[in-house]
Amino acid sequence: MDGFFIIDKEKNFTSFDVCNKIKHKFFNSHVGHTGTLDPNATGVLVVSVGNACKTLQLLEDKTKEYLCTIEFNKSYDTIDPTGKIVKTSNKDITIDEIREAINVLSKRESQIPPSFSALKVNGKRSYELARKGIEVKHEPRPIKIYKTEIRSELRKIDECYYIDIYLYVNRGFYVRSFVRDLCEMLNICGNMYDLRRLSSGIFNIDKAKKIDEISEYDLISVNDAFSYLDKLEVKDYLVNLIQNGVVLDERQITTDKPFIVTNKGKDLAIYQPSDKKYKYKRVVLL
Repeated sequence: MDGFFIIDKEKNFTSFDVCNKIKHKFFNSHVGHTGTLDPNATGVLVVSVGNACKTLQLLEDKTKEYLCTIEFNKSYDTIDPTGKIVKTSNKDITIDEIREAINVLSKRESQIPPSFSALKVNGKRSYELARKGIEVKHEPRPIKIYKTEIRSELRKIDECYYIDIYLYVNRGFYVRSFVRDLCEMLNICGNMYDLRRLSSGIFNIDKAKKIDEISEYDLISVNDAFSYLDKLEVKDYLVNLIQNGVVLDERQITTDKPFIVTNKGKDLAIYQPSDKKYKYKRVVLL
């Protein structure tokens, strides 16, 4: 079994939990994932099985789409409800103020990751240090916000306000950091109350299924997942060499992107550029 499952991850599961469930469900020890989701988040999690694990770094997951619910007037140390409440208020806010702040924030080209994140600091996970009360400082990281959209009315429940925001961003973007920075601009405490990932690269929520609903028939083959790659048609004498992992070079192709090697219409393997100029190494057989 080689390919990808598009999982609609449920709350209270880590990305590792999902991979573990796939391992036991299909009796396959080679399982991986791309684009970690926090336990409190739901939505698209791409899980690889078998030889597809070798291709994770090639997946077109450079963009993500999210639907985020922000809660104003209550903040947590983790910037989401999984943490400890550190501040509350009863400040009023308007949708116009939120819209104006989002417009300014969406032009930013960097952000500082949250302390409670999986980034490593001196060999330790950032969230492990933060839980012990150790101050964690991260350097700003480049980001790209392609689109933002307010997807709901501003609603008030008790002393808190809630609003749903759509975000189309680059890989590595932290929605919790976006919420933190938005609240700072508005001079109000708040948190990322809920988060749903709608897409990860070419994989979207319309094709995703809950972990208990997934069957072997939902597996997306490696060929289908990478059908967008350019193809290199090779001569017959190279077929056996490719199956044995031969390195290709400028005599066959010059490119800076991965590609599929084919012979007489049959896909043979996926190759990618190596560290050496005009040398291409095999990633996986098809």
